[in-house]
Amino acid sequence: METQFARQAELQFKVNARVNRMAGRWAGYTMGLDDVEAYAQTLAIRQVVEPHRLLDLLRQEFCKAGVKVSDADIDQRIHVLSEQASAELYSIA
Repeated sequence: METQFARQAELQFKVNARVNRMAGRWAGYTMGLDDVEAYAQTLAIRQVVEPHRLLDLLRQEFCKAGVKVSDADIDQRIHVLSEQASAELYSIA
């Protein structure tokens, strides 16, 4: 039971990390950043330190960049990316 719980927690962490990187890539491209991969990596690391704030963080980043993206669009993108990351990782596991 403990092994199963640990494996499930590990997979969920990997899903979240993948979602954060994917959302970072999307946001980086949307904001027109030069180094999208570096931004995505930085965003993923920030989310490890401050989890469950991805929507707020992306909203702030878009605002700073002067890019108008609605909360609904951000939330929808996060949802789609979560489903995609889960499908990818659970098919590997």
